[in-house]
Amino acid sequence: MHDLEELTTHCIRCGFCLEDCPTFVETGSELESPRGRIYLVRSAIEGKLLWEDIKPHMDLCLGCRACETACPSAVQYGAILEMARDQIDRKRPSLTKKALLASTTNPTLLKTQLKAAKFIGGKMPGFVSRALAGEKAEANLPKPQINKPLPPLITDTPVRGEAYMLTGCAMQVLYPRVHECTRRLLRRLGYVVRDVDQGCCGALHAHNGDLETARKLGEALTEQFPDDFPIVVNSAGCGSTMKEYDELLEYLMTIPPSGSSDDIAKEWEASQQHKKKVDGFTQRTFDLSEFLFSHGLLDELKNAKGLSNKRITYHDACHLSHGQKITSPPRQLIQAIPNAQYVELPESMMCCGSAGVYNVLQPKMARRLLNRKVKHIQETHADIVATGNPGCHAWIAQGCEEQKSARVLHTAELLEAAFIGIEEFI
Repeated sequence: MHDLEELTTHCIRCGFCLEDCPTFVETGSELESPRGRIYLVRSAIEGKLLWEDIKPHMDLCLGCRACETACPSAVQYGAILEMARDQIDRKRPSLTKKALLASTTNPTLLKTQLKAAKFIGGKMPGFVSRALAGEKAEANLPKPQINKPLPPLITDTPVRGEAYMLTGCAMQVLYPRVHECTRRLLRRLGYVVRDVDQGCCGALHAHNGDLETARKLGEALTEQFPDDFPIVVNSAGCGSTMKEYDELLEYLMTIPPSGSSDDIAKEWEASQQHKKKVDGFTQRTFDLSEFLFSHGLLDELKNAKGLSNKRITYHDACHLSHGQKITSPPRQLIQAIPNAQYVELPESMMCCGSAGVYNVLQPKMARRLLNRKVKHIQETHADIVATGNPGCHAWIAQGCEEQKSARVLHTAELLEAAFIGIEEFI
């Protein structure tokens, strides 16, 4: 990663990104396209526009990074977006947005927030969206998943190693069964999860432009995984940021700390020292599907019970497909499940509109994208939709429930269901 101004020069304005950008596809506006937003950022850097002038267009961006996949010039749009949002936030901090990020990434506060939401019909009041994005619209809040206990795990696979598992924030509140299935799948391959105290990885903060908080959270998290064991992540957004900690620190080191106190100077020096530790951390961070695929789950699935001829489709979480460039491993694992019929989802790599807290910040656009996604799911006639991110899981599940369409499962749940029987999950 280089400085923001240099990154914006890589765009040659070819337009290959346009038809892959959800907000451009929906609006047809050049200002809501990747190359349009890059032009706006460059104009703000050059002083032709104020940072606050470009804020609405940067806010409407999902940060899905589909443009990176389409770009022939390898423009780092995700970095441009986060750094531009960081600049906007430094000029005009949003205390409301910071409060939303704080409550969403604190499991205790998130649980309290979701319990309180029951008394207002499971929706966030419109005035909150108005305060955050100038858009008065109610946003549905996710429902924590309630499941029956899984049967005891029976496996004769000897233990061959240990691994860390990111417990994260939203996942442990909304989908604790995903963590349970992750542990079971790793154990089937001979890995035992080493439990350690953890905090937030900083992904939501990074994606929304609070890069300083993301750095602090990232530094704290790396200290919690000191050994060389692999770090398995079952949340695409978290894994994407964790794999890019080195670039995050590199960018922040180009910005001199404000003030002149000894504390700030010490913190700056500590960040420079911490940079040396990060490279090894990013190299041993793996998405769950990536780890399972490379460590032999395909062979294990040959002896699985299967899924009773269920029809399965798969939605690519943006930060898995576009951020981490992982598309084949989850598909190959799903296709290896006995007695299951896999069908490809049209526009599988188009964002569903969840995008972290986007569906709260921009509920109208998020709803348009959700309707588009559910329509394509219905076209597949699938019984189950698999995905690898809690935000996608909750948002798509809401749409499918409203339309009485497919059941949504995390990829980990689907794979574990192949071993113990789908009846335990549906």
